[in-house]
Amino acid sequence: MSLGRNFDELLRAVKALQTADRFDVATPADWRPGDRVIVPPAGSCGTAKERMDGHVAGVECDDWFFCTKELGADDVESAIRVDGRA
Repeated sequence: MSLGRNFDELLRAVKALQTADRFDVATPADWRPGDRVIVPPAGSCGTAKERMDGHVAGVECDDWFFCTKELGADDVESAIRVDGRA
């Protein structure tokens, strides 16, 4: 087969997809477990204001529509394991 494959990148992409699904977040380009994740946009003006004013613990906002939060590598790894395997 003439198509090159990078299995580290495949594993990273699968972990990013599983993390997005399990934690209801989005992962930015080149994301790795332990990096910040993107929080879905606020559903109301009130929630957006609370986030912008810093009233939501662990969430940092650059603007009302773009907020991120820490998601530890250990939390990610334990959430995506099945039957004790990665």
